Amino acid sequence: MNTLASGCDPDQLTVVVLDNAPFHKGAKLREQRASWEQQGLFLRYLPPYAPFLNLIEEVGRKLKGILMPRRCDNSVTDLRAALVTGLKILGARFI
Repeated sequence: MNTLASGCDPDQLTVVVLDNAPFHKGAKLREQRASWEQQGLFLRYLPPYAPFLNLIEEVGRKLKGILMPRRCDNSVTDLRAALVTGLKILGARFI
């Protein structure tokens, strides 16, 4: 966030939308928030229990439910390859 904030134009609104993961609301983030806002970077949060607004939730659901159901990979390498293949398929279908 520091890198992003340092590149912001204070006269132009820049908003980062976060989910409600505990680390997105931690003390370190709260300590920096005022500084980021002075640089033009503002944080906003998705409403709780709104996975339909969080793209990664939808991607995860499609990967697990449609493209990779009931898999048991023998290694991290196999799992990574399956994820890359699944993401390429999703990209071709939905982007």
